[in-house]
Amino acid sequence: MPTPPAEVPNTSADATFAVPGWRVAAACGGGFEDCCLVVATYGRPDEVMTLVDDLLTRQDKPSEVVIADGSPTSDLAGRLGSWSRTQLPFDLVYVRCPRGLTRQRNIGVDISTRSYVFFLDDDSLPLKNYFTEIRKVFLMDVEKKIGGVGGSVVSEMNRPIAGRWRLRLALGLVPPVEPMMYASCGTSTPKGSMRPFRGVKRVDLLPGCAFAFRREVFETQRFSSFFNGYSQGEDLEMSLRVGADWQVVCCGDAEVVHKAALAGRPPSFAKGRMEVLNRYFIWKRHRPNAAIVDRLRFWLDIILLVTFDLLHFARRFSASDLQHGSGLFCGGLESFFNPPRHIEPAPHRQYSLIAQD
Repeated sequence: MPTPPAEVPNTSADATFAVPGWRVAAACGGGFEDCCLVVATYGRPDEVMTLVDDLLTRQDKPSEVVIADGSPTSDLAGRLGSWSRTQLPFDLVYVRCPRGLTRQRNIGVDISTRSYVFFLDDDSLPLKNYFTEIRKVFLMDVEKKIGGVGGSVVSEMNRPIAGRWRLRLALGLVPPVEPMMYASCGTSTPKGSMRPFRGVKRVDLLPGCAFAFRREVFETQRFSSFFNGYSQGEDLEMSLRVGADWQVVCCGDAEVVHKAALAGRPPSFAKGRMEVLNRYFIWKRHRPNAAIVDRLRFWLDIILLVTFDLLHFARRFSASDLQHGSGLFCGGLESFFNPPRHIEPAPHRQYSLIAQD
């Protein structure tokens, strides 16, 4: 099975084009026929292989798995091709994509075919009955009011709160909203303050490392084309946009572990700049009429985060802290003097698969 070409031309907002890859049909049944899984990956072949190995052995699994690979060079296609010669209980699709998390996820949406579209980060591992529990939430919603369901990321719950978070909360720069809710000043409380729970709860924000949507959601929405590359905050923005038309909930019984691999992440300066620009873009898009006190909270919080990084640099002389703080500062200046703006293209099917022998 040949490896697809390394690069795919970029597209305009309304273009339709094909991406190279291959599909291996399931050799035996066993997966949920109405469920598919999309995994967007970049430079993490080992993590992807760990995830598909786990899917192979579990009792509950989707009937279709789409791997959207944005790596410029990767041995993942060959490893998956050899691995797929086993008795697969689900259709396996490998797609070579232009880099960009939101673009890769949108490609996965277009290539996949099932009613419920699951997304997992390549460094996430679902625990027992994960797919069963999220699927059950959709099936029990007979009025189809729920558009998105998040998993319960147990590795990020009930953990000590970092000192900078405690100070931000104490100063009132981050209001004490419930975890997974979005405050009018463009923040939410840390995930570590959330306790494990059972059943379903209404939320504003879904965890991007483990969430799922009804196929009908993508008739009117796509992951935002504003975000590029690593795309921090794209899950938050998509959650808020879907939540404007649908209910979004978190399922406490659908547990998942997120191992947060370091590979594929941007340099410290780029990450800091992106954090502020993306945060500002999401805040202005979804809370355009924020009160003066919330606007003050937003900007004072950015100043405080820059100060934290500079103090860490002074104490540890870590180049990473200085670069990250500089990125935050530059992102703040750009947001204040030249705010990011973006108009989403009309959602439509943009991508198809060029199957290769």
